[in-house]
Amino acid sequence: MLAELHLRNLAVLAGANVEFGPGLNVLTGETGAGKSIVVDGLALLSGARASAELVRAGAEQLLVTGIFRGRDPEVEAQLAAAGIEPEGDELVVRREIGREGRNRVFLNDQPATLRLLSELAPRLLRLHGQREELGLAAPDLQRAWLDRSGGPAAAALLAKVGEAFRGWRALAARLDLLRGDQRARAERLELLRYQLAELVRVNPGAGEEEELHRERERLRHREAIARSLAAGLELLADGEGAASDQLGAAREALREAARFEPAAAGAERLLTETLALLAEQVRELRAALPADDEPGRLDRVEERLFELERLVRRHAVPADTLPELRQRLARELEQLGEDEGNREGLEAACAEALAGFAAAAAALSRARADWGEELARALARELADLALPRARFAVRLERRPAADSPLALEGRPIDFGPLGYDSVVFEFSPNPGEGLRPLARIASGGELSRVYLALQLAARGEEGAGGATLVFDEVDAGIGGAQAAAVGRKLQRLATHGQSLAVTHLPQVASHADRHFLVEKRVRQGRTFAEVRLLTEEERIEELARMLGGARVTASSRAHAAELLAGARRRER
Repeated sequence: MLAELHLRNLAVLAGANVEFGPGLNVLTGETGAGKSIVVDGLALLSGARASAELVRAGAEQLLVTGIFRGRDPEVEAQLAAAGIEPEGDELVVRREIGREGRNRVFLNDQPATLRLLSELAPRLLRLHGQREELGLAAPDLQRAWLDRSGGPAAAALLAKVGEAFRGWRALAARLDLLRGDQRARAERLELLRYQLAELVRVNPGAGEEEELHRERERLRHREAIARSLAAGLELLADGEGAASDQLGAAREALREAARFEPAAAGAERLLTETLALLAEQVRELRAALPADDEPGRLDRVEERLFELERLVRRHAVPADTLPELRQRLARELEQLGEDEGNREGLEAACAEALAGFAAAAAALSRARADWGEELARALARELADLALPRARFAVRLERRPAADSPLALEGRPIDFGPLGYDSVVFEFSPNPGEGLRPLARIASGGELSRVYLALQLAARGEEGAGGATLVFDEVDAGIGGAQAAAVGRKLQRLATHGQSLAVTHLPQVASHADRHFLVEKRVRQGRTFAEVRLLTEEERIEELARMLGGARVTASSRAHAAELLAGARRRER
């Protein structure tokens, strides 16, 4: 969840600090007030390319900082792979764009690449609006949406297909090597023997690198550690007037009074417990005092780390997986030796594995056809509320031909992979009388936004947005009245168990927000400033009244705004 957004020197925004909350957050304001600038800031956090033109006039650089809270194992794994330390359940993303074109990215205050941010972005923020195609044109994303609509059953089928594909691919690689150039096979065998011999010689242990790094730091800072521990022990137990002596004296002083005063008795018991804990801690600190080091130990630790790091670079694997790599290379070497005399058996095993994959992929494809029909029906219901009552949606499954593929369907070789052999195409027709065509070729920007919103609800049901924060930029363009209220309800539903941000001009949408922010533009001392602030209940009614009635807010428009807000809350309950 995006908890905080901090903007500095972004176009006319000299500075803004926005604290978003869970649920639906909306931003409103007059046309030209700067709402799109906030969206530009969010786009920068999601890895968008930056332009020096965004830097406010008179400033040298713009800063955009987003604080995301919540745990996401995939994000944490990507950060760890990049060597970026986590900070609990908080991730701080910062972009700095200079007027001279300098562009820097920081994750948890550690330098990072724009590419890494772009890879992380889909797990953090997803921007959807008329200026984007929402990614719905990508076949891989359409397939992912279809599979998501299948729920737990889809996850089980996908896991089975993936496992079958990996099993076949491993056998096929062995068979290719056996069928191929004998010189290439011999070179592979020689390389495996060399790599395995090196791993056996170094013999890396699980968790060894991490422990060596800790030991190196202890050895490098041995004298400072010894001084600090000695100073602490002096104050706690060894020096004149040490804490243990003071506490002991206090306990003895209270012992006589404890016979007559309950408060003194309680204090005496507490001091007795404290002294016992202190004594235990002192023993642990004495044991931690650095002993005389083995001569040359630091040099040997450095040499061992160098050997491990060389293996890590050579094999491009994390250090803690080196023992597993050793076992994998040993198995491959053994298999290559066995394959030499068992070519027919390997061919049979490979064919059997491919047939197993084909059966699993066929089951997945049949299920996808069913999910596609269910998704189309659910999407039609959602679109009917979004001013697209007569739109049609369908899911078509295709197979891509591949001349050299070993897998054939209906006599034609087809492409396949760990997700099966289906290529998914979303088809759409917004108006009666028009044929279904691929969604990206026929839908307008506003229609794409609404289709995406409907797809979120149709595929996820009431589960909400989940991990990533969804940002909708004027998804309500071109609609009004009852359809606008429906958009507001759907946005609120989508954010029930997650977080959504919506930029809107419609009071019917804004009335469903959990938090309502106003973007205003002001002129001070001849310069234009945009501001973003959270509205109070009274201010919110005033803003809804402005959206309903225009520049002149009347008692009637205020009453209408209050009624609109109350009605939205009744429906949410």
